[in-house]
Amino acid sequence: MKKGAVVGLCLFASLALAGCSTPYRMMLKDGKVVEMVDEPEFDEDTGFYEYQTLDGKNVRVNKDQVVEIKEM
Repeated sequence: MKKGAVVGLCLFASLALAGCSTPYRMMLKDGKVVEMVDEPEFDEDTGFYEYQTLDGKNVRVNKDQVVEIKEM
C-alpha cells in the first residue's frame, strides 16, 4: 500500500511541476521560429536572450535578431 502511495505522489508531483512552465515561441529576423520550454531570460550585460529548447538544448540569441516573443 505504501509503495503505491509513493508512486502516486511522485506522479502527481511531476505532473504538477510540468504544468508550471509555459512554453514560448520566438520569431527571428531570418523567419525562423523557435519554441522553448519557458520564457527566455534576457541578460542585459551581454544583450542576449537565453532559453532552453523543447528538446533540452540551452541556446543564446542576440536581441537584435529577435522580432517577437509570444506565449504559446
